[in-house]
Amino acid sequence: MRSWHLVAYDVRDDRRLRQTARVLEGYGERVQFSVFRCRLTKTELERLRWELAQVLEPADDLLIIPLCDRCAGAIRQRKGQSWDAESTFRIV
Repeated sequence: MRSWHLVAYDVRDDRRLRQTARVLEGYGERVQFSVFRCRLTKTELERLRWELAQVLEPADDLLIIPLCDRCAGAIRQRKGQSWDAESTFRIV
């Protein structure tokens, strides 16, 4: 069974930053520069954590937040001057 996760990172080195983004692009959709929304099985989540552990250093930060389907569907983002399809806001 797949579940949603919000993954955010703060990487202090440009090379590791690009590597981290490349890894995450294979698992989910970018919602901000350093934030991804991923729908993963438990095995995929463990694999993602392992892959990121190979790239990240102790000085780097990684945040993985599990989301329910309703919360994941309620994520809204603004690109440029307009919001995406629906402008409903929920506090998560």
